[in-house]
Amino acid sequence: MANPEDLRKQDQQRAKSQRKYPQSRVRQALYLLLALMVLAWLISTM
Repeated sequence: MANPEDLRKQDQQRAKSQRKYPQSRVRQALYLLLALMVLAWLISTM
């Protein structure tokens, strides 16, 4: 049997190329949140 640690490392390396969609999804959500915060700040200062 393979070493679980090695398997985990392989999985992480493989996931990097396949995990782009969720990664960008998280980034999208962060930018959305940031935009909302800036918008709310602008409205409160007006």
